Amino acid sequence: MSELLPGAVVDELLERWTEPHRHYHSTSHLRAGLEALDLLGGGPTERVAFWFHDAVHSNTTPADETASAELAGSLLAGHLPAAEIAEVRRLIMLTTHHQPDVTDLPGSRLCDADLSGMGSSWEDYLVNIAGIRAELPVIDDEQWRHGRSRFLEGFLAPEWLFHTARGRELWEARARANMERELDLLR
Repeated sequence: MSELLPGAVVDELLERWTEPHRHYHSTSHLRAGLEALDLLGGGPTERVAFWFHDAVHSNTTPADETASAELAGSLLAGHLPAAEIAEVRRLIMLTTHHQPDVTDLPGSRLCDADLSGMGSSWEDYLVNIAGIRAELPVIDDEQWRHGRSRFLEGFLAPEWLFHTARGRELWEARARANMERELDLLR
């Protein structure tokens, strides 16, 4: 999956992406996001950032993103220039809220790739949601319904979910339809 990273770094990351508690934030999400980045014209630094963006995953935002950015800094040291590592870390942190500046094309592409699964077919969307739910076994169904509803309402509020024209073209309509349908089911 990555010609950009040294083999030892890829091995470390794949070990993390295949941890047993991951049901959605797994290699399937990694692969889908990298494919989405390709569709969006993402560059090498964005691809490296996507490899790292969920490398640490315990469902604790922004601690997971911060830890993933720190991991990128330590694993990439000596392999990439310091400025490129800083950019990878900055991009990772954008996945905390998925709200890049309108002029930030790399950040927009990365965030759109991360959210591209929202614009998948309804059947695939349901598989993704089941995976996300499985990653939160400590909350009961009522807490899930309440928290997930708030999450969906927050994402549906802005005019656009996706930040790139290509992302909007590819996924916006279906993502909104999926989220609204899920919200109706949660209610």
